[in-house]
Amino acid sequence: MFVLHIELKVKPGQQLSLEKTYLETFRPAVSIQNGFNAVQLLRSNDDDANYRLSLAFDCQASQQKWVATDLHQAVWPEIADQCVEFSVQGYSTV
Repeated sequence: MFVLHIELKVKPGQQLSLEKTYLETFRPAVSIQNGFNAVQLLRSNDDDANYRLSLAFDCQASQQKWVATDLHQAVWPEIADQCVEFSVQGYSTV
């Protein structure tokens, strides 16, 4: 399995908007993709501007196919635009 962690630093005052975008737009879009296994948006207990988006696919190739879709190109900017910065790290299960 391939798991992607995206660390999000949300713009001040955008926390509820980010959560709504995740629940109503991003999660439904990614969950219909081939090879999709799971998605979670985690809010830090220490800093309410820090979130982690965790995505799991059967393999990295499936995740890359999702990134190349028009749907991803439409929904990801809605998440990214609410952030000051983000970083991406991919993992393979052992």
